[in-house]
Amino acid sequence: MPSGFNHKAAQDYELKSAEGTIHEHFPRVYAEWLACKKKGQLWQSPREWLKDDDAYNAFVEFARVRKCVEVGAGPFGFLPLCDWIKDRTVIDPLADDYRRIELEMTGHTFYTDDVKRYSQNAETFIPELKGAVTGAIISRNAIDHSDDPLTILYNFAQYAAPGCYLLFWSEIWHLNGCDEGHRNITKTPAAIEALLTGLGFELKTPGGYQLNNPGLVDYGCVARKK
Repeated sequence: MPSGFNHKAAQDYELKSAEGTIHEHFPRVYAEWLACKKKGQLWQSPREWLKDDDAYNAFVEFARVRKCVEVGAGPFGFLPLCDWIKDRTVIDPLADDYRRIELEMTGHTFYTDDVKRYSQNAETFIPELKGAVTGAIISRNAIDHSDDPLTILYNFAQYAAPGCYLLFWSEIWHLNGCDEGHRNITKTPAAIEALLTGLGFELKTPGGYQLNNPGLVDYGCVARKK
């Protein structure tokens, strides 16, 4: 039986999983991304949060000219594919590994030189980002893989300038128990909302959204820093 969250085990799992994901899916995703670019279209991943056309278009126009950060991007992520956002930063302890594996396997990578990488744990505060993220902070399916999820939420608030978007989603409770690579945060989405509100974010999607994954409690939202 797992003895509880183990950060090394979590990172080992993520790296092994990423190798499989890159091998199986990278060529297809990269080809689709290139085709999208050739048509002059944006990569549509913001639709995960912003399904309303007006909200989506407002986010695009706001974020494209401002500094954006993704926390826990994984092998593909959100920002690495959004080259229409010109100032992109990724915080992920395995970011350098993802870049290396993609280049070794395919000769291509989404972690291009114009994506600034911090290959470190998201709990470690980055002073140069304090109040500097004017566009958006994005994090999906990441903080339940960390040592200290609440510190990461606190860092979101420290990095976000007034008006900055937060596009956030996480598994927050695993109803069937956790393995060594996951941790529980809370069973109560309202508790996450209270934390985000207390950290100075105004929720644009009160009540968040549920992904209806069996055995999981999910929480996600769009918010903006007050």
